[in-house]
Amino acid sequence: MEWTDMMHYQQQIQKVMRSLSPVGKSMLTASECELLAHLYLKPEQNTPVLLSQSSGMKIEAVSRCLKSLSEKNCITKRRQTTDERSYRLFMTETGLAELKRGYERILQPFYDLWRGSSEDFEAFMYYADRLAAQIEKGQEKSRDHEIL
Repeated sequence: MEWTDMMHYQQQIQKVMRSLSPVGKSMLTASECELLAHLYLKPEQNTPVLLSQSSGMKIEAVSRCLKSLSEKNCITKRRQTTDERSYRLFMTETGLAELKRGYERILQPFYDLWRGSSEDFEAFMYYADRLAAQIEKGQEKSRDHEIL
């Protein structure tokens, strides 16, 4: 593939991503909503390391988001009884309410695009999901090599 073709596709992806950007302000950032969603959907994966792995975010970014979420009273931290250094995270009622508000704001552009071009949107999301799975496999291989 020529670099000019690749550049065109990069610009098109950017155009789609801008159209899917949330509208309006929220108490939570998109990254904070994403971490709360992970806590909501997979409550057993409630440590910073597991959130980093499942979201694909760097641990430093996860730590910053968790600090902010704690300050906003969206999560609580509980120390592990077996290891004083580690802790588990739990969503509060405030966190659940903010997650709902945040995702209504974040998902509205997705629903708008889907309503306007449902078959193309669904095909795009199918391939985006496949690409994300490939990225995750690559990250798993990288982590495996780091351990060795």
